[in-house]
Amino acid sequence: MKKNKIRIIINAILSLTVFVVWILSFFFWRDSTLGGNGWSDLKYFTVESNLLVGVVAVIYLVYRLVKGGELPKWLSVLKYLSAAAVFVTFTVVVVFLGPMYGYGRMYYGSNLFFHLLIPLFAIAEYVVFGEELSFRESFYAVAPPVFYGIGYLTNCIVNGVGSWETVKNDWYLFLEWGYPVGIVIFIVIAAMAWGLGLAIRAGNRLARKIPWEDKK
Repeated sequence: MKKNKIRIIINAILSLTVFVVWILSFFFWRDSTLGGNGWSDLKYFTVESNLLVGVVAVIYLVYRLVKGGELPKWLSVLKYLSAAAVFVTFTVVVVFLGPMYGYGRMYYGSNLFFHLLIPLFAIAEYVVFGEELSFRESFYAVAPPVFYGIGYLTNCIVNGVGSWETVKNDWYLFLEWGYPVGIVIFIVIAAMAWGLGLAIRAGNRLARKIPWEDKK
């Protein structure tokens, strides 16, 4: 099967899985960490990064099926930064949340998809099929956590940090030690996103050596 056909199938699976899992999580998976909380789950980077993957996959499908041909740069960048965003989610769970709360909890219900399966699928899709980006363009990987951090901090500044039992504006407890520490945490996360983006880019450069029958 040719490269473009395989990528279309993968993106169809990605988009369908993301939105079906989110709907199931929204209405039914109330015993999952990311489930049964309705619209409030959209405040989590995990949910936002996975929905970003789904939205970009839909855009890819529409463009490929309607226009075809080589992808425009902006869409190639969107594929890249969405893969980098869920790579952050995947890494944080594997390195920090899994050991803290148990991998059984982190990979139960919708968490199995949002924390593991969809990120791995999206990362692999870009590594194998994505368009090559320059080193300068690798910095686009920091966009999702940077914009998320700006929104997170702005919300806390405008509405107050609150407490875990009341306002819950600092749901990740990044501001537990004050705004300076919280800002440093977001800077570290952004740096990690760039590092993971570089890893994806490196993997893509290696995968581009695969002798596909059709590289268009």
